[in-house]
Amino acid sequence: MAHDPEQVPPAPVSPRDASDRTLGLINIWQVLRKLCWEVELLRAIPEQIPLGARPRDILHVQDTRLYAAINAASTNIALVDWLYHSIRDDRDLIERAKVVLAGIQIDSDTNFMRSLREISKIVNACHQICSANKHFHLRRPQQDFKIMVGEIVLEQADGSAQLATVAHVVQNGVGQDGRGSVDSMLADSARWWEDVLSRIGIPGRDLHFSTFHV
Repeated sequence: MAHDPEQVPPAPVSPRDASDRTLGLINIWQVLRKLCWEVELLRAIPEQIPLGARPRDILHVQDTRLYAAINAASTNIALVDWLYHSIRDDRDLIERAKVVLAGIQIDSDTNFMRSLREISKIVNACHQICSANKHFHLRRPQQDFKIMVGEIVLEQADGSAQLATVAHVVQNGVGQDGRGSVDSMLADSARWWEDVLSRIGIPGRDLHFSTFHV
């Protein structure tokens, strides 16, 4: 009986370094530069647009701030994976990470992400945003968490009106620490990551980040 080659299961593929398809990113400090750029992009996008006016360019489109925020949240989550793989084979870095990030779990990338979400409200919020934008249904959603997006119409003295889109994180049960602007949270995330990577002593800062200021 002839063997159908289509029925042969593919050979298992071992995880490998992905730096040959990152468009030149080879160090976690470069990924942090990307996050900083995305935060600067958020700052450059107008907070308000004329109500009913035709957009002048892509930065004046109503949804642009939301798209940029999603991208910055995604980079935050990418940084988690880059950090795990930057320290996993270096005992000294692992020990410093355990000091800087009390409670971090290094035994697997899944537990690393889970524990870092518990340590950092920012990482958890970014994870919530990314999961919700990636998956139509969430199997185990965090019940006390949501992002509220609203539009505010601001009347001007000359009779014109401006439209602003605002997004806020809301996590019930944790008081004011669980509420805040998504834009502010993402700006804080860049500073948080810079502090964490510096304190752990991740190599490459002088080469890839020294001229950049968060």
